Amino acid sequence: MIAPSHPLLRRPWSTCAPGWQRRIILVTLIVAAALTLATAFQARARTLKKARTGSTSQINDFERWTTMVPEFVHGRRDYLDDKFPTPPVTLLVLWPVTALPPATAQFVWVCCKGLLAGGIFWFCWALVRRAGADLTPLALLLIALAWLWPVTGDMQEGQTNLLMLLPLAAGLYFAQGRRAVDPWLAGVLIALAICIKVTPLIFLAYMLWRRQWKISLGIVMGIGLWLLVVPALAFGWAQNIRWLDQWFHIMILPYVQHGTVVYASGQSLPSYLTRFLSHVPAFETHYGGQDLQYYVNVLDLEPGRVRLIIRAVLLLLGAGGIWWMRHPLPALRCRRYLLEIAVVGVFMLWASERTWVTHYVSTILALFAVGMVASAEDYPRPLAALAGWALLLAVLAGVLTTDAAKIFGRNGNEYMRCLGVSLWSSALLVLVLVRAGQTPPASTPLQPGITGPVGPGGQPGRRPGNPALPCTPAVGP
Repeated sequence: MIAPSHPLLRRPWSTCAPGWQRRIILVTLIVAAALTLATAFQARARTLKKARTGSTSQINDFERWTTMVPEFVHGRRDYLDDKFPTPPVTLLVLWPVTALPPATAQFVWVCCKGLLAGGIFWFCWALVRRAGADLTPLALLLIALAWLWPVTGDMQEGQTNLLMLLPLAAGLYFAQGRRAVDPWLAGVLIALAICIKVTPLIFLAYMLWRRQWKISLGIVMGIGLWLLVVPALAFGWAQNIRWLDQWFHIMILPYVQHGTVVYASGQSLPSYLTRFLSHVPAFETHYGGQDLQYYVNVLDLEPGRVRLIIRAVLLLLGAGGIWWMRHPLPALRCRRYLLEIAVVGVFMLWASERTWVTHYVSTILALFAVGMVASAEDYPRPLAALAGWALLLAVLAGVLTTDAAKIFGRNGNEYMRCLGVSLWSSALLVLVLVRAGQTPPASTPLQPGITGPVGPGGQPGRRPGNPALPCTPAVGP
């Protein structure tokens, strides 16, 4: 077994021979395509089997939407509950796919998600490169393996997490751009992510905190575009406003105003605290026609007290994050920017009332940031080793959320999710990121005629400018 401190982990990708780089990329693409097609054929087969047998069980969320989306588009159906949890703009994305025969729609939707995942991975890797950092092949492998499990789950469940994550990653990437249009493009893309899933709204708060006024204004304008203008052009102003009002009162208001936690079985902090501090079912199973409920609470507090505790914990974490980001950020093309948006992305998952294992696809930002710390030669060795172990544990946590955890018993995977393995593995990632933000990389001496740090044997290393600064500006395009 290769330990996280093994020299292979510290060899930058850029130093690998171009031939090996091409081979690795080709093999990765083949494996990713094979996994995507396997999942797509599986979803199609399950749909055809259900049609043959007349089963009433639901295959995944997307199956429900194949019925609901045409009812919204053609019958102007109302938002009645949380069965369709996203704003009207998502109807325009799902409509063309749901118009296909059910089995074909399942296949196409999974294949689309494969393309979305590829784009997200590319933008996150590009964020690292624009920050003037590099990754090692082993770090990239661990990132891919840790991300594989929530991505596969998202494909199988047919959800919209990857659909949200692509414009978010792209927007954060364009925020680093130097063209005059880049801040506005970044704002519009981040706004699209917000209008697909509300939780990326936290990045508007981040951009305001970092005084990125153009990006912030672009986000505000983009929200108006994607939430109001675009759906209104398709469905009419009155219908769009009616839908938005219904959606807001079902999906947003109960949690924001009253702190209501509908599902105690999720992977967010509100769900976690609710199932351990009050007598509510942590999860339910259905065997032999019987519905069984399982409880894990250590206290039985009143719902009002639990809500106060949840808000206090989130407030303390938010205040701690603001204190951690109290120093000015000279530029967005730096490692500090990547560390910060990674922490913000994880907090986005923690604070949401409806966070499931599949939503942890959004930890891709944190995985890349931790991979950057593990790969960097100018961070302290203990911190780099901790980053490597954090990636390994993220891979293990992903495995434990699958049916593989049934080695611990029939409900092993349910208990693992109940214990919050995704939540705790993300907490370790955040610990690495916070420590990296508090530990400026060590200064690396330069030799005459070399414009970057000196690597092993006196060879030029990466190009992080002045690595002694907490925010290391990148050079180059």
